[in-house]
Amino acid sequence: MKKKTEKKECGCACGCQQETLLSPADAVMAVAILAVASDGKLKDKEINNLKGVLASSPLFDKVEDAAEYMGCIASAITDKGRAAVLERAAELLSPSLRETAYAWAVYMVATDRKVVAPEHKFLEALRKALGLHGVLAGKINAVVPMLNRVK
Repeated sequence: MKKKTEKKECGCACGCQQETLLSPADAVMAVAILAVASDGKLKDKEINNLKGVLASSPLFDKVEDAAEYMGCIASAITDKGRAAVLERAAELLSPSLRETAYAWAVYMVATDRKVVAPEHKFLEALRKALGLHGVLAGKINAVVPMLNRVK
């Protein structure tokens, strides 16, 4: 059994039960989770890509247990409504981290190499909530899927 601590710095990776997003890392992970869920399907590859976000981004250096952290963030945003979660995420993120969150969201929806209408709608709502310029979002939308090419 994992020892729970009073440390709040790492979101809830240490086992605390949070009811809202507390840090930029939490905000980025919440956006990524919403992106994965935006098409109404959850695939193993998408879960693995969420873990990849944790492993590759220095934002998550203090996260000790990826599955626990993702579960805690998912619980923290459950029943809050997409608009409220995106508003809270925008409050927590600097302008540059808003771009990062958007890029990770695009990466998440592009995992299966096709972006369907609900995912397009989510990305547009996210772009607006984060206050990103359409030109920048278009560039991110064009470049990030290149990471999933197989030929």
